[in-house]
Amino acid sequence: MYEADRALVARMCAGEQPAFNEFFNALAPRLVAFLARRSRLDPASLEDVVQCALIKAVRNLAQYRGEAALLTWLTEICRHELADVHRKAARQPVHVSLDETAVKAALQLQLRAPEHQEPVAELQSASQLASIVRVLDDLPEPYAQVLEAKYGDGMSVEEMAQQLGLTAISVQSLLARAREAFRKLWTARMLGADPVRLRS
Repeated sequence: MYEADRALVARMCAGEQPAFNEFFNALAPRLVAFLARRSRLDPASLEDVVQCALIKAVRNLAQYRGEAALLTWLTEICRHELADVHRKAARQPVHVSLDETAVKAALQLQLRAPEHQEPVAELQSASQLASIVRVLDDLPEPYAQVLEAKYGDGMSVEEMAQQLGLTAISVQSLLARAREAFRKLWTARMLGADPVRLRS
């Protein structure tokens, strides 16, 4: 059980303003970073998604039982919010005015992106990011969580141990297993193998 997270939620349910401040200040930036690794939305849009997720979380605090870390619970809400945003965007009709087309054409004649921002490089980067996210999503949640904390958030083993309620040695062991699981699944995807067979 995640006693510190349960205590924070209990304080929020009791209406303590400092608890809400702690909740938002500690978790909002990490949720934005979490979503930034899963989407190419601009920073303002990512913050909007996180804000909506946090509002939903606050409305449903009574549902949090402390069986998972508060951050893990929130990332699931964020995943659903992000999926909703992408679904809505896919349904929107695309309207491009003639004026907008002319402006874009003029800019393209005047400007050229640096090589690392050329369309091919951008597509390769986006494709690799999408592949990494798919592998992370297919890993067991504890594995995905420690890998994102370590390599996405730059957390130390000690920080992760505190967040997860584990010893540093347990986190190191979990991280080693997570790296190996990621490596196997990534290799299977690159070779076109069946990841289910690989796990068994």
